[in-house]
Amino acid sequence: MSETPRHIAVVALRRSGTTALWNLFRQDARYTCYDEPFSHLLHDLPVDNVKRTRAEFIALYNRDPDRFRSLYAPIPRGEETVRGLSEKQVEYLEYFLEGGPTAFDVTRCMGKIPAIHAIIPDAVLVHLYRHPVAFASSHLLPSDRFDPLGLRKRRNRSTALTRSGRFNGWGMEELLRTKWIDTTNTLFAEVGVQLPPKSARVPAAQRLLGGWLGAYRLAEREGRALYGSRFVSLSFEDVCRDAARNVATIRSLAGAPSEALDVSKIRPASAGISPTDPRWIAMARAAGFTAKEREQFFGAGVDT
Repeated sequence: MSETPRHIAVVALRRSGTTALWNLFRQDARYTCYDEPFSHLLHDLPVDNVKRTRAEFIALYNRDPDRFRSLYAPIPRGEETVRGLSEKQVEYLEYFLEGGPTAFDVTRCMGKIPAIHAIIPDAVLVHLYRHPVAFASSHLLPSDRFDPLGLRKRRNRSTALTRSGRFNGWGMEELLRTKWIDTTNTLFAEVGVQLPPKSARVPAAQRLLGGWLGAYRLAEREGRALYGSRFVSLSFEDVCRDAARNVATIRSLAGAPSEALDVSKIRPASAGISPTDPRWIAMARAAGFTAKEREQFFGAGVDT
């Protein structure tokens, strides 16, 4: 067992299960675990949040509030699909890594794996992704905190596969349809994904599938190329099916094998809205999924 385990970085899109995986790593006392360090919501530290995921940030902040404030550098929405990190963001990342082995998750770093690798080349990189239908579905329906009575959720469910908008609960509509679509398309062009123009009235679900595909291809290509055997491609569905085994694999790669973690709070993954509806296949094809990718994620014979 390594005396100093490697850092563990989890890259994913929002609504991909990062907090659940991060909470598992949090059980290992050798690691300091930071949930979404580049979030703009940390501006109100040392206040905790509803999910109670800020204890590590609060401890870091309380050691030197002035230093934290001077270094804190969130990634704004419009920079999520821009290559690289700013000098201040690099300094901030180095700051919260300096205290020893760290596990952290980021959902604002599409195309930023090379920048992360430049800072922690010997880390374990985990690409966590959700099934594309489940991912798209989660953005088409508001969460309970946005919709406590479930009224919008029922309305949105009935139009989920046909409407062209109303999927911005976590900012994806700005990246895939409105403000920042040109920036996103510039990045996605590197992996052969092109989102429809702003004015095109295509289903929101199709745009979300395109966004998922671009991010997936980027993370798979760059993660494997840069981290090699220390790159883990992991679906959230597999985490839910066998969290203990998958987390043990990651910890072993990081040089931090230990006793099994408590995985009792992991729940089965949702399959999304009408996952067998053939419209999903048609939208995946229109979004740019190759025949091989459609077979991988939707099953053999889906195009026949």
